[in-house]
Amino acid sequence: MQTVETRSSVEAQRCRRAQYSGRAAELSLNGSKILGMVRSVQEDLSRSPQRWIVTIVPTVEKPPLVGWRYRKLARDR
Repeated sequence: MQTVETRSSVEAQRCRRAQYSGRAAELSLNGSKILGMVRSVQEDLSRSPQRWIVTIVPTVEKPPLVGWRYRKLARDR
């Protein structure tokens, strides 16, 4: 799990929508992109400019299947 702090209200809204709909969100942090499921989005009220703390569980991309073949069905022969 990773915790990211952002000042962008637009990015926080995108994360909330992704969390609500159950799909993965993509966040950019210092040039690197994090793809994963959003666990929580919290507004940090203790600081003067608005900030949001986003907790995200990164997803690992599966490598493509190499040398994988599908079996032809009887009707295709």
